[in-house]
Amino acid sequence: MVDKKKLTIKYFPADELTTFPGNPRKVKDPDAVKKLAKLIEAHGFQNPLSVWQHEGVNYILCGNHRFKAACDLGYTEFPCIVYSGTKEEALARVIGDNRSSEWTEWEYPLLKEMVVEFDLGHLNIEITGFTAEELGGIFDYQAPEEDHDESGESQPPKNCICAACGNQH
Repeated sequence: MVDKKKLTIKYFPADELTTFPGNPRKVKDPDAVKKLAKLIEAHGFQNPLSVWQHEGVNYILCGNHRFKAACDLGYTEFPCIVYSGTKEEALARVIGDNRSSEWTEWEYPLLKEMVVEFDLGHLNIEITGFTAEELGGIFDYQAPEEDHDESGESQPPKNCICAACGNQH
């Protein structure tokens, strides 16, 4: 069973960290690491990496892409939370962390309100992780009447950001 004591952040030099081999989550956007780098530049490195120590190696369980983006920016030290589970629990942690990102979707009216509050014209909108073009669709967003294609499948509303792929439709 995983130790559930208080979390402690420990700093590791970049050269003492190793990305997790065989991570089953692949980057679908070729610019993802560059986009993460922009967020790190704007806000700093805000989420510690989750690291599992095994046979003298510090494997990054959670945060492999943030690690790459920050290394590209010249970071040489990283805040980490050391995961103290077994190998099986560490593998489950990798899968669970990646899977959990799929359990949410955008509430477009709330996103629109937040963007309106945030965008006062003096900050680069891309520090949200969205481009202006991607966010443009939320201003046209209307709660959909069920839209169906020829097969009867429900379709996402037009002119909004798709929660599944992040593209504007």
